[in-house]
Amino acid sequence: TSEQVDLKQALGRTLHEVLHADRALPPFDRSTMDGIAIDSASYHNSTHSFPITGVAAAGQAAINLNDSSTCVEIMTGAPLPIGADCVVRIEDVEIKDGIAHVIDGLPLTAGYAVHPEGSDCKKGQILLSPGVTLSGKELAIAASIGKTVLTVSRQPRIAIVATGNELIEVDQTPAPHQIRRSNDTALSSAIKSAGYPNVTTHHLPDDREIIETKIADILKSCDVLIIAGGISKGKFDFLPKALEHNKAKEIFQWVSQRPGKPLYFGTCQQEERSVPIFALPGNPVSAFTCLHRYALPALATMTGRNPTLPEFAQLTGDFRFKAPLTFFLPVSIETDPTGTRLATPAPFNTSGDFASVAKTHGFLELPKDLQTFPTGQAYRFFPWH
Repeated sequence: TSEQVDLKQALGRTLHEVLHADRALPPFDRSTMDGIAIDSASYHNSTHSFPITGVAAAGQAAINLNDSSTCVEIMTGAPLPIGADCVVRIEDVEIKDGIAHVIDGLPLTAGYAVHPEGSDCKKGQILLSPGVTLSGKELAIAASIGKTVLTVSRQPRIAIVATGNELIEVDQTPAPHQIRRSNDTALSSAIKSAGYPNVTTHHLPDDREIIETKIADILKSCDVLIIAGGISKGKFDFLPKALEHNKAKEIFQWVSQRPGKPLYFGTCQQEERSVPIFALPGNPVSAFTCLHRYALPALATMTGRNPTLPEFAQLTGDFRFKAPLTFFLPVSIETDPTGTRLATPAPFNTSGDFASVAKTHGFLELPKDLQTFPTGQAYRFFPWH
């Protein structure tokens, strides 16, 4: 879904329209340095001293060089005077008593130190296409063509639900059997870092009726639902039934991967929109990994972002994993002098060992049909947000 926003509010959004140049860029022959503007033919005809007849400044309309034996002082960004065809940099000129003396032997040709009109783009040329994420450089282009309002992706309303009686607020002191809420903080922060700021967080206890009622309410007010916990086969894992009760359609659950085997994905129809539902395992490493492997790429597709090229990194040491599962291996990353991205394995202790994730930069996806992953072999890399 698209909406129109002010240029100043478009940072990080996905462009949903084509931007054309409203005029040639640059719109005039432009000096690229300070110096003097001359007719290059006069210099090569042994005229090396040029009386100064005017000054050309940036922001000023082009002036005339009426006599090819004279020159105009010119500043960077100023229009090239009519009748001049090159600029001599100020370092190669000595100005004395209103006359510019140019040193001998310069390789001056027509167009020297001149940024020609239309050399960047022609009027009507496509400058930006739909799907690009708007950063400073894209917004500069929009500003240069006078686009004060842009058609962009509407920011999805993303609801994150953490479940579990063991969870308490961050500012509370936990009993031995309790833990502070951290999953929703990790997930919401990663989502916002990826460019989706419209995030709300919720906590639900392990109570089936409450979960069913609250999930129904949350689904009415969000575009994407992400759940952490309560999705496996435990006695208090009520989410699958609660989603079914709310007429969610399961697309898949249980994936041959580690971590994150219980991963659930489904949709729920809400009036005229279909809400995607990602139910992630409650263990912090599992939830964080599945968010980056599945939910964030899905959000990019939903908002119309251009596909990104896969990233790869080479293992710095041999690694073995025997189970016939896709394995997401946390790694720390560095780059060697040749520019090769190197990945050092940093396996977690358990899928609840979130502290170890802080020491890594992302994970490699190791294919399930192999057991040995040798030094120097490259695998797909997913960076953390």
